[in-house]
Amino acid sequence: MSQPESAAAHQDDLSGRSLGGYRLLRRLGGGAMGNVYLAEQQSLGRQVAVKVLRGDASQHPGAVERFSQEARAAAALVHGNIVQIHEVACVDGVHFLAEEYVAGPSLRAWLLARGPLDALQALSVLSQVGSALVKSAQAGIVHRDIKPENLLVTPAGEVKVADFGLARVLEDDLELTQQGMTLGTPLYMSPEQAAGRPVDVRSDLYSLGASVYHLLAGRPPFIGSTSLAVALAHQREQPMPLAAFRPELPAGLGRIVEQLLAKHPEERCESPTELLQAVEAVELAISTGSRHGRLPLAWEGDVADWRPAATSPGVTRMAAPTLAARAQAQTSRLRDATRHLQEAADREQHDREVERWGRSRRNWLVAGAAVAALAFGFAIGRSRPRRSDLFRPRP
Repeated sequence: MSQPESAAAHQDDLSGRSLGGYRLLRRLGGGAMGNVYLAEQQSLGRQVAVKVLRGDASQHPGAVERFSQEARAAAALVHGNIVQIHEVACVDGVHFLAEEYVAGPSLRAWLLARGPLDALQALSVLSQVGSALVKSAQAGIVHRDIKPENLLVTPAGEVKVADFGLARVLEDDLELTQQGMTLGTPLYMSPEQAAGRPVDVRSDLYSLGASVYHLLAGRPPFIGSTSLAVALAHQREQPMPLAAFRPELPAGLGRIVEQLLAKHPEERCESPTELLQAVEAVELAISTGSRHGRLPLAWEGDVADWRPAATSPGVTRMAAPTLAARAQAQTSRLRDATRHLQEAADREQHDREVERWGRSRRNWLVAGAAVAALAFGFAIGRSRPRRSDLFRPRP
């Protein structure tokens, strides 16, 4: 974190203060729109996570509306694999929402601390996140930012999808961001989302496939020096087969991930329900024990054990401020670069048309000149005296 960013974060730090019925214990992390705190809900004596909209962002009506939209969308999703929103409010001009606190690492932190997942762990991720997407699809909500950082793991091995902050309720058709701006993280973004086209739950399925690919292979399906290069790779290139990194993985698991990463939405699983059916078939084929026992991602110890090896405390709740700000800047640059590429393509097409017209015009001029020359030669020939006339006696 750079010095200015660090200073800004501490300037907005509300640790130790009370907000409504919540006592903010400590700052967990921050994002592009606000900070997240571990808090105690005093009325119930339970720990919750409180997300506070930053002061500068709260001065922008669009940011406040987007923050409220996030809360309304996520609060409607009551499911065991989704981080639950408890309340959204504004106290003394401070906009905030209170949500379920998950005392566990993100799958990004898990990968950094313990390495790639095994087959049963990956299938558990696909099953649990797939179940969450069944619920969000029923509500007409697209998450738009499924990634390992937003998948949290409880000690019991439950996976919970966090941060529906980039979601949009499809039926409301709200435009809370700049026209044409893509939302999400390029490393896991579907081809249609990167291109700024309409998205549905199949885009989230693609992002889930990209996330699980990363968790199995130890690297994302595509990497590049810029976000634009990564986005274009998602649209044009095929990822290295998982078998190249993990030949011991069940072929059925590889086929599921490969299908989720199909370039065209209609080639992926038609719905999260179809994904769950495919996962269950692979689980039954490879599992030798009871499917009702301990979850494959269950862990023991203290949540603090994940911090030194994996990341700072805030990453278990949401991406660090520098990463969130960088992702936002990258998507903006991606939008601009895409526009420039389109303009360049249009200019190239125009130049080709001009060149084609020029060649055609030259051909017609040459043909016209040839016809004119022939006509001129014919006229000269007609005007010359014939040879027999030269020797004809004069009167």
